[in-house]
Amino acid sequence: MESSSLFLGFDGGRSGTRCVVINERGEIIGQGEAGKTDFVLAPGGKNKLKVTLTSALQQALPNHSWRFRSAFLGLSGVIKGGALEAAVRSVCEDIFMADHLEIDTDAFVALAGALKLQPGIVLIAGSGSIALGINHKGETARSGGWGYLFGDEGGGFGIARDGLKLALQSMDMGKPSRLAELYRDFFGGTQPGQLARDFYAGKIERDTFATITPQIAALAKSGDPDASGLFERSGKALGLNVAAVAEKLDWPSDVIHWAPVGGVFKSESLILDPIHRVLGEHSTYQFACTPPKLPPVVGAALLALQKVAGPPSVSVIMNLTERREM
Repeated sequence: MESSSLFLGFDGGRSGTRCVVINERGEIIGQGEAGKTDFVLAPGGKNKLKVTLTSALQQALPNHSWRFRSAFLGLSGVIKGGALEAAVRSVCEDIFMADHLEIDTDAFVALAGALKLQPGIVLIAGSGSIALGINHKGETARSGGWGYLFGDEGGGFGIARDGLKLALQSMDMGKPSRLAELYRDFFGGTQPGQLARDFYAGKIERDTFATITPQIAALAKSGDPDASGLFERSGKALGLNVAAVAEKLDWPSDVIHWAPVGGVFKSESLILDPIHRVLGEHSTYQFACTPPKLPPVVGAALLALQKVAGPPSVSVIMNLTERREM
C-alpha cells in the first residue's frame, strides 16, 4: 500500500495524545498513543510536541514511511490562524509529509467524531470545557473554553477549583465542611490552604488536581449540599454554553442534536440533569442529546479524508463505527 493513500488523524490534549491512520475505505491501518499535549509556545514546547507526535506515529506505523495524502490534527488550545497553529505546523513538517495538513482545536475533532460529521453541537467537559457547533452550511460557533483561569466552568479542573474555593471559605469561617475534609483526605492529609499554596507554587499540576472531581461527585450523590450545589452550577454553566452556540448559528430545524464528551459526564445525571433543565427552558430550539458516535481521534481522521475526498461514504463511516472501541 502506498503511504500517500493514507489519512492521518491526531487528537491531543491534557489527557493524552492519540493518532489513527485510515485508508480511503475507512479501514484502520494503525493507531498510537502518547503523553499529554502541552502548550506548544511555552519554553521547550515545540520539542515536547515533536517527541509526543513521533512516539504516537511510531506505534501507529512502525513499518511505513510517514507520508500521507491528508492529515488533520486537533490539539488543545490551538487557535486557527494564530501563532500556535503556525508553531504546530512547523513541528509536523519536521516529522511527516502530508499533501494536505490541517490544524485546529481538539474540540473540532471531538465534534466531527461525536456526530459523524453531521450538524450539531458537542459539549466537552474533560479537564476543561467548551461547546462547539457546526450547522448545515458548515458555519461554526463556540462558547466557553477560556482556560483554567478565565473559564472552563464545568470541566474537571473547574469543578475541583471551585470546590477548593468552597472548602477554603468553610475553613475561614471556622466551620470546616465535608468538602474541606475530602480535599485533606484525598491529597494525603494536606490541608486545603496548603493545597492552594502548593498549586500557586507549581507543585501540583492541573491534571493531578482535577483527579478529585469524581470524589466530589460521589460526595454530591451522598447528599452533601455544597458538592451538590457545585455540580448544579457547573451543569447550568455547561447548558448555557450549548444554548449560546445554538443562538449564534442558523439551523434548518428547530431540533438540534448535541453530544456530551469528556470524563465529567461519567457523573451522569448529576451533571446532565441541570444541563437538560437549562436546555429545556430554551424557547427557540429543542435539544436532543445523543451519545458520541465516534471518538475524537477518528473524527480527526474523517476530517483528513473529507478535506481531499469529500464527505465520506456510508461504508467508510460503517467501517469506522465497527471499530468504535478505540
